[in-house]
Amino acid sequence: MKPRLLHQGRLQQPLRWLDRLPLSVVIPAGIVLGCGVGGAGFYYLEAPGWAVAWLALFAALGWLGYTATPVFDEPNPAQATVKPAKPRPVRDGSLLMVDLPGDRFLMGSPDSDDLARNNEKPRHEVTVSPFRIAITPVTVELYRRIMPESSAAQSEAEGRLPVTDVTWFDAVEFCNRLSARAGYRPCYSQQSDQWRCDWRADGYRLPTEAEWEYACRAGTTTRYSFGDDPANLGGYAWYSGNTKTAQAVATKRANPWGLYDLHGNVWEWCWDWYGAYSPKSVRNPHESKQSTSGWRVLRGGSFDRPPEDLRSAGRFNDVPGSGFGDWTYGFRCVRVPPQQIDRLSD
Repeated sequence: MKPRLLHQGRLQQPLRWLDRLPLSVVIPAGIVLGCGVGGAGFYYLEAPGWAVAWLALFAALGWLGYTATPVFDEPNPAQATVKPAKPRPVRDGSLLMVDLPGDRFLMGSPDSDDLARNNEKPRHEVTVSPFRIAITPVTVELYRRIMPESSAAQSEAEGRLPVTDVTWFDAVEFCNRLSARAGYRPCYSQQSDQWRCDWRADGYRLPTEAEWEYACRAGTTTRYSFGDDPANLGGYAWYSGNTKTAQAVATKRANPWGLYDLHGNVWEWCWDWYGAYSPKSVRNPHESKQSTSGWRVLRGGSFDRPPEDLRSAGRFNDVPGSGFGDWTYGFRCVRVPPQQIDRLSD
């Protein structure tokens, strides 16, 4: 916060010329001033010339003290807001990930968006805790290493493609195996026909639907992470307007947080059961109770979908066993490092 001087009701810049005087001037002036105000100085005051000089000096100092009162600007809230820096990728086992700080954001679409669908409403406030997310969907190459027996695996020549032809169950099993290989505690366990997530485990898992949208938006409130205009989509996404098949990951521009392919390329499985939104503000929502529909959430759109399906708020769903034989279903991983586990809310 920079000081300014209040001079007769007008704001002026500080007078800095005194600060710029050289030492060769300042030191002799200090000696003379010391003598002048000391006991010997009173002798000089008897001379008319010295008296006038000292009166002029005191008058100048008095003017500076009276009319040049330093004040401090009040901070401007709009200027004080600092945009979060783009997070740096970190190597986490076999994945390249970024740490997201967690925050409040508006999830869903506003009524004013003529492309919005009813299942994206009402728009509501959500708070998510810090988490770490992979910068790309899981690739064929990594999936083949962890799940070599899977029929979803494609040729090695296609290693940089996002893996497809995977069910929600395949994605969950992959997360557990990758966690074990990295020495982390797996998040998922199966009881009867139900899958449970241990939210305090430090292993890899699927993002919740709220985490996925928070990461996709990257602090934006527009239709896409780059703005509202679908005409710009081709620079950021693979979709029906520029391809007929999935493409290698990270070949389009990233969102403001350095995440690739959240718009398009392949649909991405999320943890949550699919359900209607509540208008209430919520913290770390993760729909773990099976919905009557029996569907799990998919997000992001895919290479065979039109622009409106690739919006940040766009939602899709399917039964968790679906995906085998579907070349548009993929996923990416998240995890919560141990130092952040205590900040979670169950």
